[in-house]
Amino acid sequence: ESIHSPDALPLLNLTLFHPFEELQSLNLSSGYFKGWFDKRQGGKGLGSFRNLETLDLGVNFYDSSVFPYLNEAVSLKTLILRDNLFKGGFPVQELRNLTSLEVLDLKFNEFSGQLPTQELTNLRNLRALDLSNNQFSGICRLEQLQELRLSRNRFVGEIPLCFSRFSKLQVLDLSSNHLSGKIPYFISDFKSMEYLSLLDNEFEGLFSLGLITKLAELKVFKLSSRSGMLQVEETNIFSGLQSQLSSISLPHCNLGKIPGFLWYQKELRVIDLSNNMLSGVFPTWLLENNTELQALLLQNNSYKTLTLPRTMRKLQFLDLSANNFNNQLPKDVGLILTSLRHLNLSNNEFQGNMPSSMARMENIEFMDLSYNNFSGKLPRNLFTGCYSLSWLKLSHNRFSGPIIRKSSDETSLITLIMDNNMFTGKIPRTLLNLRMLSVIDLSNNFLTGTIPRWLGKFFLEVLRISNNRLQGTIPPSLFNIPCLWLLDLSGNYLSGSLPPRSSSDFGYILDLHNNNLTGSIPDTLWDGLRLLDLRNNKLSGNIPLFRSTPSISVVLLRGNNLTGKIPVELCGLRNVRMLDFAHNRLNESIPSCLTNLSFGSGGHSHADSDWYPASMLSNFMEIYTEVYYKSLIVSDRFSLDYSVDFNVQVEFAVKQRYDLYMRGTLNQMFGLDLSSNELSGNIPEELGDLKRVRSLNLSRNSLSGSIPGSFSNLRSIESLDLSFNKLHGTIPSQLTMLQSLVVFNVSYNDLSGVIPQGKQFNTFGEKSYLGNVLLCGSPTNRSCGGGTTISSEKEDEDDDESGLVDIVVLWWSLGATYVTVLMGFLVFLCFDSPWSRAWFRLVDTFIDRVKDVLGVI
Repeated sequence: ESIHSPDALPLLNLTLFHPFEELQSLNLSSGYFKGWFDKRQGGKGLGSFRNLETLDLGVNFYDSSVFPYLNEAVSLKTLILRDNLFKGGFPVQELRNLTSLEVLDLKFNEFSGQLPTQELTNLRNLRALDLSNNQFSGICRLEQLQELRLSRNRFVGEIPLCFSRFSKLQVLDLSSNHLSGKIPYFISDFKSMEYLSLLDNEFEGLFSLGLITKLAELKVFKLSSRSGMLQVEETNIFSGLQSQLSSISLPHCNLGKIPGFLWYQKELRVIDLSNNMLSGVFPTWLLENNTELQALLLQNNSYKTLTLPRTMRKLQFLDLSANNFNNQLPKDVGLILTSLRHLNLSNNEFQGNMPSSMARMENIEFMDLSYNNFSGKLPRNLFTGCYSLSWLKLSHNRFSGPIIRKSSDETSLITLIMDNNMFTGKIPRTLLNLRMLSVIDLSNNFLTGTIPRWLGKFFLEVLRISNNRLQGTIPPSLFNIPCLWLLDLSGNYLSGSLPPRSSSDFGYILDLHNNNLTGSIPDTLWDGLRLLDLRNNKLSGNIPLFRSTPSISVVLLRGNNLTGKIPVELCGLRNVRMLDFAHNRLNESIPSCLTNLSFGSGGHSHADSDWYPASMLSNFMEIYTEVYYKSLIVSDRFSLDYSVDFNVQVEFAVKQRYDLYMRGTLNQMFGLDLSSNELSGNIPEELGDLKRVRSLNLSRNSLSGSIPGSFSNLRSIESLDLSFNKLHGTIPSQLTMLQSLVVFNVSYNDLSGVIPQGKQFNTFGEKSYLGNVLLCGSPTNRSCGGGTTISSEKEDEDDDESGLVDIVVLWWSLGATYVTVLMGFLVFLCFDSPWSRAWFRLVDTFIDRVKDVLGVI
C-alpha cells in the first residue's frame, strides 16, 4: 500500500532493541513508521535503556501515541521529533519525566496554542528548543535557554518584553512570523548572541544598526519586513561591529546605501542586500574585501554599471537580476567567476554578445540571462564547456543563429528555455546529445522544417515549440511520451491528422491551436488530459465519445468543422471549467445533463481549488553551499531551490471580448460557449443549475422557445449572450436578481413584452435588445401599457398632418425656384454680350425653321 497513507504504515516492534541495553544513540528517522508496540514490557520498553541519550524519530508518521513510551526514556538529553504528525498543545505533561533533556526538536509538526511556560520550567536542563514550522502563538519564562527557534509559527504583535530576560541566548530565530511594531532596544543586551534572525516579519519604524554594535559574538544577522515600512539606518556614532560576521541579510529594509560597517567585514560568506534602493556602480569592494564570499544577492535594486574584480574564486552564487545594468558583460567574466554555480542576470538591459569565456564556466549549474538585450550567436562550446549546467534560461533576448552549435553527451542540462528570441534553422540533431533534458521551450522563434521524430526519445515533461514556422505532421512519438504534462505546438503550420495515443499517462495540457490540422479527433486523445486546445484548425467529424471520465478541466474546440450533436457523454466531465465549442456546425438540441459539469449542481461542491496541480512545478533542483554556522539546533548554509512553473494561458470569450486567463484567474473561471453553431430546440431549464458559471454564450444558433426562468439561479453569471436565435415570449423579470451580470444580450430574437428594470438591468443599453420589435419600455423608444394605443394614434395623426404640410411646402419651394431661375435668365439677356447675341441668333434660327415647316404644311 502507499507509504503516503498513515493508516497503511507499519508499527515498530521495540522488542527488537532489547538486546542492546547499553545503547547510547538511536536513529530511527525516515523509517515511515506510524507508532510502536512492545510485547515484553508494554509502554515501559524504553526505560530499560539507561544510557540512551540521543533519540532521533524525525521524518516519520508518529503521533501522540508514542509519548507514553518516550516519557520512560529518562536518560534522554537530545530528542528529535521533527517532521511527524504531532498535533495539539505542547507535550509538556507527556514528557514531564525527561528532566535531563537538553535539546528538543519539534519543528515541522502541527503543534498549536500558547506555550505552557510555567510547566516548561520543569525541563530545567533544556538548552535548545526548536519549535519552528508549527502554529504556536505565545512564549515566555524560558530564561535558561541558550538556543530558541520559533520560525514559521503564528506569533503576532511586538517582540515580547520577557525576551529581555533571555540573557543566555546564543541562537534566536523568530523568522517568518507576524511580528510587528518596532524592534526592541533590548536586543543590544544579548551579549552571548551568535545567531539572530528576524527575517520575514512585519516590523515598522526605524532600526539602527547601532543596536548590534556590542554583540561581540554575533556571526549571523538577518532582518527583513513584509510591511515595507521598516527603515534600517546607521547612526552617526556607529563605528562598526565588534565581531566579524559570517552572514548578513538585510532584504526589504529600504536601504539607500550599503551600510558602512561592511567596509570592515572580511570574513563574510553570505551577503543579501536584495530588494532595497541601492544604486550607482556595482560594489566591487564587497568582493575584494571578503575573499571567502560564497553568495552575493543584490537583486531588485537600481545598479547601472557592472564591474568585477580580477578574480573571485570562492563565489558560488551571484544574483544581480532586476537592476538597471545596461553595459556589456566583461569579456573575461567566465575566467573571473570560475567557481560560480548560480548566475542570475535576468530583467536588466545588458547588451552585446554572450562572452565566449562563459563557455569555460565548468561549475555553473544555473544560468538565467532572460529579459535583456543580448544578441548574436551563442558561444560555440557553451554546451560542452559548461558540462555541469543543469538549467539554462535565455528567453526574451535577441539571440540568433542555430539553437545548439555543438553539444556533448556529458552535459548535465535538464532545463532548456530559449523562447522569444530570433533563433533560426531546423531543430538540430545535436539536441539528442543532451540526454537528460526534460524541459524544452523554443517557442516564439523563427525555427523552420518539421518536428523531428527523435524528440519522442526524451523523457520530457515539457515540450513547447509554439509560434515558429514548423510544417509537416505531428510525429506520433510525441503523443506517447509517458511523463509529458505540457505539449504546446500552437501557432505553426502543422497539417495532417492528430496521431492516436497508446498511453494514458499523458500529462495535463495539449495545445495545438492555430495550425492546419485536419481529420477527426481520436477517441483516445482525452485520457489523462487537463487542458485540450485545438482551436482554429480544420478538424471535422463528430465530437469524440468519452469512454471514461477524464480529469480534463478545459476543452477548447472553437473554429473547426465539427458536426453532429453534442454527445451526452460530455456530461461526464465533472471537472471541466471551460467548454468552448463555438464556430462549428454542431446541431440538434443542447443536452440538459450539462448541469453535471463542475460549474453545475452535479459538479464538485467544494470551494474552487487549483486544477493546475503543484506537480506541474517541474524539475525541482537545489544548490547549496557548505555549512557556515552550526550549533545544537542550527546548521545554516546558503541554498536556493529551483522549479519550472510554466504560465499556461487560456483564451476564452467573456463580456463580448476575448480575455486571457492564467494560473490565478484560471482557478476562478467557469464558462460555456456554444455560439455560432446550428443548435435548435428549447434551452433546457436545467441550465439554470450552472450556479458557478461566469460566462454563458448560446448566441447565433436556431434556439427556440422562451428564456428559462431558472436562469435567475445563475448567481455567478457575469456575461449572458442569447442573441441571434429564435427565442420568443417575455424576458423573465427574475433575471434582475443576477447581481453579478455585466453583459446581457438578447438582440435579434422574437421577444415581446416589457423589458425588466432594476439593479443590473438599469445599466444595459438599447443594443442589448435590438431586433426585437415587440419589446417595449426602457431603454427602447417604445412605450408599453394601455395608454400606448391612444398616444400612438395621436402620434399617427400628427404624422399624417405633418406629411400634408410637408407636401405643400415642397410645391411652394419648386415654384419659387422656377420663378427665380427664369428671372435670372431674363436679366442675363438684357446685357449685350457674345453669349446673349448667340442666344438671339439661335432663337431667330429656330423661328425661321418653324415658319418653313408651317409653310410646307
